[in-house]
Amino acid sequence: MRPPARERAVIHVLTVHFQSDCWIDVQLEHLERYLDRPHRVVADLEGIGAEWEQRFDVVTHLSEDAGRHLRHPDKLNRLAELVAREAPDDDVLMFLDGDAFPIAPLGAFVEAQLARFPLAAIRRDESLGDVQPHPSFCVTTVGFWRQIGGDWSHGAEWAWTDSLGRQVDDVGGKLLALLSDSGIEWGPLLRTNRRGLHPVLFGVYEDVVYHHGAGFRSVVERADRADPGRVVLMPSWLPPEPPASWAGGLAWRMRAKLWYLRSKRPLVKEEERIARRNQQLSERVLAMIRTDPDFWRKV
Repeated sequence: MRPPARERAVIHVLTVHFQSDCWIDVQLEHLERYLDRPHRVVADLEGIGAEWEQRFDVVTHLSEDAGRHLRHPDKLNRLAELVAREAPDDDVLMFLDGDAFPIAPLGAFVEAQLARFPLAAIRRDESLGDVQPHPSFCVTTVGFWRQIGGDWSHGAEWAWTDSLGRQVDDVGGKLLALLSDSGIEWGPLLRTNRRGLHPVLFGVYEDVVYHHGAGFRSVVERADRADPGRVVLMPSWLPPEPPASWAGGLAWRMRAKLWYLRSKRPLVKEEERIARRNQQLSERVLAMIRTDPDFWRKV
């Protein structure tokens, strides 16, 4: 949808599609149906045919332009920077994962959130107590994003402790730190699923936004392996590198193989099983999305 002559703030939807076009129609159809405010869709497309570009208002190829693969948070930051170069402060940035979309009228909801908070975003409490704003759906104004130097980066310096006492480093960590360090309250949007096909995937938030969560990759979520004892680390008796000598190297490889077969391989097999199960669920839910407008009441 192209914005008409300016009567109110424009919503700039910032989205990334990676190596698959299967979510483009789904996302754009739901935006057209439910985003009842002037808006434009700004998309980064990587590994997707050129025939899809005309479906969007603005298209970038950020990894290609950079000459290297960019991580998801880097792409989001650059899309926001692109919009903020020209957009006025009261325009809205809507970060929306490629496999996320509205399932109910969105305009009034966004306005109500931004009347209370300078930034509102999904918070995935269900992902072992994640505390950061999540970019699957986040809204703020151009002016506020500029003011705080908005940044979706993550790293060990912006980690937090999950509900199992483990350190977590994930997208949105730096944004959380920017907000916390400035004492700024933000609006968390929480999961409201009716059922529970999966503890984290196929999320419905505030009965307004859906995030599939396994749209572009095979996925094993941290909540799929909640037992911290299942994270198998290299044993202390096995050095990380083999000795330089032939005999020492042979002994190291034999011990490493024995450790792998006894300890690591069962975990690898279990994660492969979980990934297959999640992929089957993902395909089942995607089929529901394409045929049933009320699919979200059944996940």
